[in-house]
Amino acid sequence: MVFLLFLIPVFACWGSFLNVLAYRLIHEKHFLGGRSFCPACRHTLSWYDMIPIISYLLLKGSCRACRKPISWLYPVIELLTMISMTALYLSIAPYYFFAYFILFSALLVTIRTDLESMLISRYVTLALVPFGFIFAFNGDLPLSINFSVIGALAGYGFLWLVQILFGTITGKQGIGQGDLDLMALVGSFCGPIGAWATLLLGSISGTLVAVGYMIASQKLDRNKRIPFGPFLVIGAIIYVLMPNALYELFLR
Repeated sequence: MVFLLFLIPVFACWGSFLNVLAYRLIHEKHFLGGRSFCPACRHTLSWYDMIPIISYLLLKGSCRACRKPISWLYPVIELLTMISMTALYLSIAPYYFFAYFILFSALLVTIRTDLESMLISRYVTLALVPFGFIFAFNGDLPLSINFSVIGALAGYGFLWLVQILFGTITGKQGIGQGDLDLMALVGSFCGPIGAWATLLLGSISGTLVAVGYMIASQKLDRNKRIPFGPFLVIGAIIYVLMPNALYELFLR
Protein backbone atom coordinates (compact mmCIF):
# COMPACT_ATOMS: atom_id res chain seq x y z
CA MET A 1 0.00 0.00 0.00
CA VAL A 2 2.86 2.40 0.80
CA PHE A 3 4.39 1.71 -2.62
CA LEU A 4 1.04 2.38 -4.30
CA LEU A 5 0.79 5.75 -2.52
CA PHE A 6 4.17 6.56 -4.05
CA LEU A 7 3.08 5.40 -7.51
CA ILE A 8 -0.11 7.47 -7.70
CA PRO A 9 1.66 10.88 -7.94
CA VAL A 10 4.25 9.29 -10.24
CA PHE A 11 1.43 8.25 -12.58
CA ALA A 12 0.03 11.80 -12.45
CA CYS A 13 3.45 13.16 -13.42
CA TRP A 14 3.58 10.65 -16.26
CA GLY A 15 0.25 12.06 -17.43
CA SER A 16 1.87 15.50 -17.50
CA PHE A 17 4.62 14.11 -19.72
CA LEU A 18 2.02 12.53 -22.02
CA ASN A 19 0.39 15.97 -22.36
CA VAL A 20 3.70 17.42 -23.50
CA LEU A 21 4.22 14.56 -25.93
CA ALA A 22 0.72 14.99 -27.36
CA TYR A 23 1.17 18.75 -27.77
CA ARG A 24 4.43 18.28 -29.63
CA LEU A 25 2.96 15.60 -31.88
CA ILE A 26 0.12 17.96 -32.81
CA HIS A 27 2.36 20.94 -33.45
CA GLU A 28 5.23 18.95 -35.02
CA LYS A 29 7.69 19.94 -32.32
CA HIS A 30 10.73 17.84 -31.44
CA PHE A 31 9.91 15.42 -28.61
CA LEU A 32 12.85 16.75 -26.60
CA GLY A 33 12.32 20.38 -27.53
CA GLY A 34 13.27 22.01 -24.25
CA ARG A 35 11.26 23.07 -21.22
CA SER A 36 7.49 23.43 -21.20
CA PHE A 37 5.99 26.83 -21.98
CA CYS A 38 2.64 28.58 -22.29
CA PRO A 39 1.32 28.09 -25.85
CA ALA A 40 -0.20 31.60 -25.78
CA CYS A 41 2.67 33.81 -24.56
CA ARG A 42 5.62 31.35 -24.78
CA HIS A 43 6.48 32.01 -21.14
CA THR A 44 8.70 29.21 -19.76
CA LEU A 45 6.87 27.45 -16.95
CA SER A 46 8.35 27.14 -13.48
CA TRP A 47 8.27 23.80 -11.69
CA TYR A 48 5.49 24.97 -9.35
CA ASP A 49 3.29 25.72 -12.36
CA MET A 50 3.62 22.15 -13.61
CA ILE A 51 2.45 20.15 -10.61
CA PRO A 52 -0.13 17.76 -12.12
CA ILE A 53 -3.75 18.77 -11.52
CA ILE A 54 -2.88 20.93 -8.49
CA SER A 55 -1.21 23.74 -10.45
CA TYR A 56 -4.19 23.93 -12.83
CA LEU A 57 -6.56 24.31 -9.89
CA LEU A 58 -4.39 26.87 -8.09
CA LEU A 59 -3.99 28.94 -11.25
CA LYS A 60 -7.74 28.63 -11.94
CA GLY A 61 -7.05 27.29 -15.40
CA SER A 62 -5.01 30.22 -16.69
CA CYS A 63 -1.36 31.09 -17.34
CA ARG A 64 0.37 32.91 -14.49
CA ALA A 65 2.11 35.28 -16.94
CA CYS A 66 -0.54 36.21 -19.51
CA ARG A 67 -3.74 34.96 -17.81
CA LYS A 68 -4.84 33.23 -21.01
CA PRO A 69 -6.88 30.05 -20.45
CA ILE A 70 -5.06 26.72 -20.18
CA SER A 71 -6.73 23.83 -22.00
CA TRP A 72 -8.91 21.66 -19.75
CA LEU A 73 -7.33 18.67 -21.46
CA TYR A 74 -4.17 19.03 -19.34
CA PRO A 75 -5.74 18.12 -15.97
CA VAL A 76 -8.09 15.62 -17.61
CA ILE A 77 -5.24 13.62 -19.15
CA GLU A 78 -3.26 13.80 -15.90
CA LEU A 79 -6.26 12.55 -13.94
CA LEU A 80 -7.09 9.83 -16.46
CA THR A 81 -3.47 8.68 -16.45
CA MET A 82 -3.38 8.54 -12.67
CA ILE A 83 -6.65 6.59 -12.45
CA SER A 84 -6.08 4.19 -15.35
CA MET A 85 -2.47 3.38 -14.47
CA THR A 86 -3.39 2.81 -10.83
CA ALA A 87 -6.22 0.50 -11.89
CA LEU A 88 -3.81 -1.30 -14.22
CA TYR A 89 -1.29 -1.78 -11.42
CA LEU A 90 -3.97 -3.22 -9.14
CA SER A 91 -5.63 -5.53 -11.68
CA ILE A 92 -2.86 -6.88 -13.93
CA ALA A 93 -0.24 -9.51 -13.16
CA PRO A 94 3.13 -7.78 -12.53
CA TYR A 95 4.82 -9.48 -15.50
CA TYR A 96 2.25 -7.94 -17.89
CA PHE A 97 2.33 -4.46 -16.40
CA PHE A 98 5.10 -2.91 -18.50
CA ALA A 99 3.59 -3.94 -21.85
CA TYR A 100 0.16 -2.61 -20.91
CA PHE A 101 1.78 0.52 -19.46
CA ILE A 102 3.16 1.24 -22.94
CA LEU A 103 -0.26 0.57 -24.51
CA PHE A 104 -2.13 2.78 -22.03
CA SER A 105 0.39 5.60 -22.54
CA ALA A 106 -0.19 5.51 -26.30
CA LEU A 107 -3.96 5.40 -25.79
CA LEU A 108 -3.94 8.41 -23.46
CA VAL A 109 -1.86 10.43 -25.92
CA THR A 110 -4.42 9.50 -28.57
CA ILE A 111 -7.27 10.86 -26.46
CA ARG A 112 -5.49 14.20 -26.15
CA THR A 113 -4.53 14.58 -29.81
CA ASP A 114 -7.87 13.39 -31.19
CA LEU A 115 -9.94 15.65 -28.94
CA GLU A 116 -7.75 18.67 -29.57
CA SER A 117 -7.14 18.43 -33.31
CA MET A 118 -8.82 15.26 -34.69
CA LEU A 119 -5.34 13.76 -35.08
CA ILE A 120 -4.17 10.24 -34.24
CA SER A 121 -0.44 10.08 -34.80
CA ARG A 122 1.14 6.95 -36.24
CA TYR A 123 4.03 7.51 -33.82
CA VAL A 124 1.74 6.17 -31.08
CA THR A 125 -0.23 3.63 -33.14
CA LEU A 126 1.38 1.84 -36.08
CA ALA A 127 4.90 2.51 -34.79
CA LEU A 128 4.07 0.54 -31.62
CA VAL A 129 2.39 -2.44 -33.32
CA PRO A 130 5.73 -4.32 -33.65
CA PHE A 131 6.23 -3.88 -29.91
CA GLY A 132 2.94 -5.69 -29.37
CA PHE A 133 4.32 -8.58 -31.42
CA ILE A 134 7.59 -8.55 -29.45
CA PHE A 135 5.82 -8.44 -26.08
CA ALA A 136 3.55 -11.32 -27.11
CA PHE A 137 6.51 -13.37 -28.37
CA ASN A 138 8.42 -12.81 -25.12
CA GLY A 139 5.44 -13.72 -22.92
CA ASP A 140 4.97 -10.16 -21.68
CA LEU A 141 1.32 -10.23 -22.80
CA PRO A 142 -1.33 -12.90 -22.10
CA LEU A 143 -1.55 -13.91 -25.78
CA SER A 144 0.60 -15.68 -28.32
CA ILE A 145 2.50 -14.03 -31.14
CA ASN A 146 0.02 -15.57 -33.59
CA PHE A 147 -2.94 -13.99 -31.82
CA SER A 148 -1.07 -10.69 -31.62
CA VAL A 149 -0.56 -10.63 -35.40
CA ILE A 150 -4.11 -11.82 -36.07
CA GLY A 151 -5.39 -9.20 -33.62
CA ALA A 152 -3.59 -6.37 -35.42
CA LEU A 153 -4.98 -7.49 -38.78
CA ALA A 154 -8.45 -8.09 -37.36
CA GLY A 155 -8.54 -4.77 -35.50
CA TYR A 156 -7.63 -2.88 -38.65
CA GLY A 157 -9.93 -5.05 -40.77
CA PHE A 158 -12.99 -4.72 -38.51
CA LEU A 159 -12.96 -0.95 -38.74
CA TRP A 160 -11.97 -0.96 -42.41
CA LEU A 161 -15.15 -2.94 -43.19
CA VAL A 162 -17.22 -0.48 -41.16
CA GLN A 163 -15.58 2.38 -43.07
CA ILE A 164 -16.40 0.77 -46.43
CA LEU A 165 -20.02 0.07 -45.44
CA PHE A 166 -20.53 3.57 -44.07
CA GLY A 167 -19.03 5.15 -47.17
CA THR A 168 -21.15 2.99 -49.46
CA ILE A 169 -24.38 3.81 -47.63
CA THR A 170 -23.81 7.53 -46.98
CA GLY A 171 -21.26 8.51 -49.61
CA LYS A 172 -19.15 10.09 -46.86
CA GLN A 173 -16.01 9.17 -44.97
CA GLY A 174 -17.12 8.76 -41.37
CA ILE A 175 -14.02 7.03 -40.02
CA GLY A 176 -10.51 8.42 -40.30
CA GLN A 177 -7.35 6.50 -41.12
CA GLY A 178 -6.06 7.18 -37.62
CA ASP A 179 -8.90 5.14 -36.12
CA LEU A 180 -7.90 2.15 -38.26
CA ASP A 181 -4.27 2.51 -37.16
CA LEU A 182 -5.43 2.73 -33.54
CA MET A 183 -7.36 -0.51 -33.86
CA ALA A 184 -4.29 -2.24 -35.29
CA LEU A 185 -2.39 -1.17 -32.16
CA VAL A 186 -5.13 -2.42 -29.85
CA GLY A 187 -5.32 -5.74 -31.70
CA SER A 188 -1.56 -6.30 -31.46
CA PHE A 189 -1.70 -5.95 -27.66
CA CYS A 190 -5.15 -7.45 -26.99
CA GLY A 191 -5.70 -9.99 -29.76
CA PRO A 192 -8.75 -10.36 -32.03
CA ILE A 193 -11.22 -10.73 -29.14
CA GLY A 194 -9.84 -7.58 -27.51
CA ALA A 195 -10.11 -5.72 -30.82
CA TRP A 196 -13.71 -6.84 -31.25
CA ALA A 197 -14.61 -5.88 -27.66
CA THR A 198 -12.91 -2.50 -28.09
CA LEU A 199 -14.86 -1.75 -31.24
CA LEU A 200 -18.12 -2.87 -29.62
CA LEU A 201 -17.62 -0.79 -26.47
CA GLY A 202 -16.35 2.18 -28.47
CA SER A 203 -19.37 2.07 -30.76
CA ILE A 204 -21.81 1.84 -27.86
CA SER A 205 -20.24 4.69 -25.88
CA GLY A 206 -19.79 6.82 -29.02
CA THR A 207 -23.42 6.34 -29.99
CA LEU A 208 -24.64 7.28 -26.51
CA VAL A 209 -22.55 10.46 -26.48
CA ALA A 210 -23.67 11.39 -30.00
CA VAL A 211 -27.33 10.92 -29.09
CA GLY A 212 -26.81 12.92 -25.89
CA TYR A 213 -25.22 15.72 -27.90
CA MET A 214 -28.14 15.79 -30.32
CA ILE A 215 -30.64 15.95 -27.47
CA ALA A 216 -28.70 18.65 -25.64
CA SER A 217 -28.31 20.78 -28.76
CA GLN A 218 -31.94 20.17 -29.73
CA LYS A 219 -30.95 19.82 -33.34
CA LEU A 220 -29.13 17.37 -35.58
CA ASP A 221 -25.97 18.89 -36.98
CA ARG A 222 -24.98 16.47 -39.73
CA ASN A 223 -21.72 18.32 -40.30
CA LYS A 224 -20.60 18.06 -36.66
CA ARG A 225 -17.63 15.71 -36.38
CA ILE A 226 -17.16 13.80 -33.15
CA PRO A 227 -13.77 12.09 -32.76
CA PHE A 228 -14.14 8.32 -32.51
CA GLY A 229 -10.65 7.62 -31.16
CA PRO A 230 -11.38 8.45 -27.49
CA PHE A 231 -14.29 6.02 -27.45
CA LEU A 232 -12.10 3.26 -28.88
CA VAL A 233 -9.53 4.09 -26.20
CA ILE A 234 -12.16 3.78 -23.48
CA GLY A 235 -13.20 0.41 -24.92
CA ALA A 236 -9.61 -0.85 -24.99
CA ILE A 237 -8.89 0.25 -21.42
CA ILE A 238 -12.07 -1.38 -20.13
CA TYR A 239 -11.19 -4.61 -21.95
CA VAL A 240 -7.67 -4.75 -20.49
CA LEU A 241 -8.91 -4.03 -16.97
CA MET A 242 -12.01 -6.25 -17.05
CA PRO A 243 -11.68 -8.98 -19.72
CA ASN A 244 -13.44 -11.64 -17.68
CA ALA A 245 -16.40 -9.40 -16.90
CA LEU A 246 -16.82 -8.56 -20.59
CA TYR A 247 -16.58 -12.22 -21.52
CA GLU A 248 -19.36 -13.06 -19.08
CA LEU A 249 -21.48 -10.18 -20.34
CA PHE A 250 -21.15 -10.62 -24.12
CA LEU A 251 -19.84 -14.10 -24.88
CA ARG A 252 -21.28 -16.45 -22.31
